[in-house]
Amino acid sequence: MAVVLKIDAHQHFWQFDPQRDSWITDEMSILQRDYLPAELGEIYQEYTIDGCVAVQASQSLAENEFLLDLASKNDFIKGVVG
Repeated sequence: MAVVLKIDAHQHFWQFDPQRDSWITDEMSILQRDYLPAELGEIYQEYTIDGCVAVQASQSLAENEFLLDLASKNDFIKGVVG
């Protein structure tokens, strides 16, 4: 019997920085906050999602290192696209 996993194939994580993220205007105010694994992990448990692939939100080495660090600390992050 095959094992079936439910994977969110495109997930962004970030710590909001008004300077760096100035493109996020007040019309997109829902994005003007941190989005980190702890909150998402709870949602995945509720809906029985097995994991995700984290995708960079900005093109930088620091962003890649941030995502790799999150993946090392959160088992449900199954991959990183940098």
